[in-house]
Amino acid sequence: MLSELSYSALTDVILACLQAFAAGCLIRPDVVKTSAAGVWALSMSLIAFTFMLGAIDHGFFEPVAHWLHEPLKITTRALAAVTSFFICVTAALQFLQSHHRKLVYIVSAAVNAAVILSLFLTDNFFIVMGTYSAAMLFLLTLSILGLKKGTGSLALAGGIVITFVASSLPIVGFELFSGFGIYATYHVVLMPAVLCFYLGGLKLDRQGPTLVK
Repeated sequence: MLSELSYSALTDVILACLQAFAAGCLIRPDVVKTSAAGVWALSMSLIAFTFMLGAIDHGFFEPVAHWLHEPLKITTRALAAVTSFFICVTAALQFLQSHHRKLVYIVSAAVNAAVILSLFLTDNFFIVMGTYSAAMLFLLTLSILGLKKGTGSLALAGGIVITFVASSLPIVGFELFSGFGIYATYHVVLMPAVLCFYLGGLKLDRQGPTLVK
């Protein structure tokens, strides 16, 4: 019988592989790297890397209280904050005009830089989850509003809703079955969101506007 930490690590690895595969499928020859589609592919790649780091930490370092556990934990959370920034950039590139995009870049960069700094001062994961959730909510709102213009995506919105549902499960303590663990449950429920994020990424602008223009 596996421990809850082992289930968490195993499901984290599976989730990371699914996420990385989806991200790779979004990196196409016709996608400009700094377009909305390109930045979203980068965001998906960062999410995959974050999941994998979490799996390595949970599977190898955290169970034996290795000294690398703390640096890995901070790195994983910092990557989540960086991902939050690029999610906001994706939303701005896809849905906003130039002057509004610049404001989003500045505010998101400042907020997430402050979050990363806070990781060295406090062990509060909810700060990271707060900014990540805010970035997702920002993208969800603009995706729904963009449906009328044809720039939004139901798949992208659905993936974000699934993410919010999954994120609420550890808070209420729900697990798929006794001994499976709340975080392994979280990882499993997140898996359908990966497909939604892939399908939503196909709807994003592949050429421009870009981050540098």
